[in-house]
Amino acid sequence: MQSKPRLNGVRLIGTLLASSALAICAGKAQATNYTLNLSGDPANFTQYSIPAFGYIFDVHYLTLTGLDPDNAITVSQGDTIDSTVTLTSAYTIPQSVVRTDILQYLTGSAFPLDGTGVDGTFIFYLGGTAVNTFSYSSSTSGQLASFAAVFPPNNGAFTFDSFTNDFTINTLPNPATLDGSAFAYALVSNAVPEPSTWAMMLAGFAGLGFVGYRRNKAATLAA
Repeated sequence: MQSKPRLNGVRLIGTLLASSALAICAGKAQATNYTLNLSGDPANFTQYSIPAFGYIFDVHYLTLTGLDPDNAITVSQGDTIDSTVTLTSAYTIPQSVVRTDILQYLTGSAFPLDGTGVDGTFIFYLGGTAVNTFSYSSSTSGQLASFAAVFPPNNGAFTFDSFTNDFTINTLPNPATLDGSAFAYALVSNAVPEPSTWAMMLAGFAGLGFVGYRRNKAATLAA
């Protein structure tokens, strides 16, 4: 008679463990990995300069093809995106004075305006050989922005014809539909800022890139 409660206790513990395992598996199943194959023609880079925070951002912006409303994807927090971008010809990013900012944007027509965040790694290739690797953790709003800030002495010129950008979405308040992508870099000039201004500058350039995206999209629609 005394063994029955013990048996029930064992069964209860077993049930709880099984339920926990199922919950963990269910949580993992919710995360999805997306693979994007994008392309761009370096001849289509647009260039503009923006003075901000007491510095000059010499921005070069390239709209990528391969993600559009016809093959849009809907992503959620915890999802991963592996993107490969192939250029039609080799392209050289020059050396910067203060630092080089490298970004890939994923945008959507109904993107939430709340904050977003991603963690990932850019790997640039030339003829199949890796020439540069930059890891990052970035946040912005109204888009997913993979943003790597490259400081001296790693901000020298390099030539590439493709790159991969693999990242995890760690902050996204609600699912977003992505239907566009672009690559951009900025050569930052003028004096090195005070440490207290770095966070403002890093967040600011992601926003400047979104302005560039909207400017290019408006020009495309007008054409």
